[in-house]
Amino acid sequence: MGKMRKMEKNATEQALSLVNDSVRKLKAYHLEPEEYAVKLNQNENPHDWPAEVKERAARFLVERPWNRYPNFVPDALKEKLARYAGVAPANVIVGNGSNEMLLVLLLSFAAKAKSAVICSPTFTVYKLLCDGMDTRTVNVSLDNNLQYDVNAIKKAVSDNPGSMLIICSPNNPVGNTLSEDDFKSILDIHTGVCILDQAYVEFGGFDGIKFLPDYPNLIIARTFSKAMAAAGLRLGYMIGAAEMIAEINKIKLPYNINFFTEYTASLILENTAIIKDTVSVIIDERDKLVNRLAALPFENVYPSEANFILVRTPQKQKLFDRLKKDGILIRDVSSYHLLENCLRISVGTKDENIKLCESLDNFFTQN
Repeated sequence: MGKMRKMEKNATEQALSLVNDSVRKLKAYHLEPEEYAVKLNQNENPHDWPAEVKERAARFLVERPWNRYPNFVPDALKEKLARYAGVAPANVIVGNGSNEMLLVLLLSFAAKAKSAVICSPTFTVYKLLCDGMDTRTVNVSLDNNLQYDVNAIKKAVSDNPGSMLIICSPNNPVGNTLSEDDFKSILDIHTGVCILDQAYVEFGGFDGIKFLPDYPNLIIARTFSKAMAAAGLRLGYMIGAAEMIAEINKIKLPYNINFFTEYTASLILENTAIIKDTVSVIIDERDKLVNRLAALPFENVYPSEANFILVRTPQKQKLFDRLKKDGILIRDVSSYHLLENCLRISVGTKDENIKLCESLDNFFTQN
């Protein structure tokens, strides 16, 4: 038995040796599946869709044959997305969440670019994907106020001509944004592709689409997981010059959007008034919550243009554990570059935010 186990172990080790070294070195992106009464850890829209909208989607799910493939090209969805974004359908490509769209972009550009400029702290999946493809990353740190260092970004792209530049604005997990003027000044000198992740654009910051006519090297990534209140659908999309989108589309997997997601996303886009209303509520709650948190003895409460707020406190772990004890889950981001003792709090419903503030009041009163 011992000899057999040794043979099995050797066979497994031999098989593992076939995995790309760049993948073997990765630390897996992981989130513990925890259930709490108040869930403020993943930047989701806390407002679910009305029952009548979900019932329409449910009827379609029952009536539509499951044994048939979805549309090879989801043209109807692309047309609605194009109208929503203010572009032509040829400027749009859709995928299984914006994460898949980012992977498709790296597949399209990484080999020729050879390097990627990333401004940290930011969404960790950028570096994960780059490392997995053995693409060299050039890190540009945010400044001491956790704002973009525009001059440092310009130097990085100048020193690495033809590189990919990945910018998230509004930026997760900080909530900071670039100004339009600063972004344009970067585009003016950048010779490689620029990937602008605008997953949170409905909550603040500039709309990057206005730059597309003058900068065909710009690709914008967006998602249904935040403002659209459809994280469970896994739908993302990219917008760019039609010629660039046509090339990128060659490497996108076929049938990557299932029929239920395609139909439901189209249904969501028929109800943009609901989206605008909930976004308005979230922005109002965010601004109130920033003011409320600023009145508490945090070391820092950072301004946010997204649907979350970053705070810093030397009592980070005690506070995190206390909130969990009170049934409130937030995100510990203290392992990120520059974010020692930082926690990220998603903006919840009015009632959830009240519960959060009550718990925070009690914690700081007792500590």
